[in-house]
Amino acid sequence: MGPHLPEPLGNQKAGRYNFITPDECRSEKVHRLLAYWGEIRGDRHMPQRQNIDPTMIWTLLKNISLSEWHSEPDRLFYRIAGTEVVAALGREIGGKWVSEVYRDGEDVERTLTLYRLVVETRAPVLGRTDGTQMRLGVNSYEWVICPLSDDGERVTHFVVLEDYVSRRPYLGAPS
Repeated sequence: MGPHLPEPLGNQKAGRYNFITPDECRSEKVHRLLAYWGEIRGDRHMPQRQNIDPTMIWTLLKNISLSEWHSEPDRLFYRIAGTEVVAALGREIGGKWVSEVYRDGEDVERTLTLYRLVVETRAPVLGRTDGTQMRLGVNSYEWVICPLSDDGERVTHFVVLEDYVSRRPYLGAPS
């Protein structure tokens, strides 16, 4: 891991969040979303939420969630989550605040810290989580959080992909 990447985050329950570079990423799905994000971004800092065309990434939708950022105080609202995300978490997260999804304040703060990094850099952040107990039947997964903007400058939304490695046949299945 290069010196430019933040320190890992995590605990025994959540697993260890290791930030990775695109070259270190093994997930073909993460690479596909990154490429699509770059394509719709064009020469801007980041694309707008309405630039996302679900038909262009339909094979990834089950692994994707869309969320929105609220500041002062910092809060994260999950708009919608794909079936793989819901199955891995064991519950629906769409229409809920991060504090409703994760009851433990440490989990909420760790999640907000990840998203703050994306807000501050206005760039995608990639990672690998190992040893998690927060995803049903999942020990490890790679993920990317990509920023979206309503005004082209300030991060207002995120498109997120989690690619699971699982023992369960319906999670981590090729698509």
